[in-house]
Amino acid sequence: MEHYTKSLPYELALTSRVLHEAMVVFFKNNEFPISPDEYVILDCLYTHPNIIQMELAKMILKGRAHTGKFLKTMEEKNLIIRTPALQCSKIIMQIEITPNGFKIYNEINKVITSYIEKTNIISESKIQETISFLKTLREDAVKRFSIKFE
Repeated sequence: MEHYTKSLPYELALTSRVLHEAMVVFFKNNEFPISPDEYVILDCLYTHPNIIQMELAKMILKGRAHTGKFLKTMEEKNLIIRTPALQCSKIIMQIEITPNGFKIYNEINKVITSYIEKTNIISESKIQETISFLKTLREDAVKRFSIKFE
């Protein structure tokens, strides 16, 4: 590799940053009542209904405290409910999506899904191949550099 700025890691970092900002603009333009981060959390809770905060933090690559702040805000917006529960003699907070949270999640999900379907420039098989490749890269980097989000 002659220059880092010509490397795959650099291109991936640039693409990630652009896509993140595109999502922020998309949410703003559609006047969604929640942030992209809150939507991602709702999506994770929807697909993993019994997840606890620590597992959620790992899934969204945020520290537990940062995740807790998101959850507190989402609770104040009546998107989720957190209730204490006993798990293996430890008290954990169970997180559930409220009916209002489901309503908002489903409305946003329809708009995002429709937009992706209309603007998709890559075949479904290529998308799945790319997702698999990116997961492999991410998992390798986490392992190789002992990355933890705390």
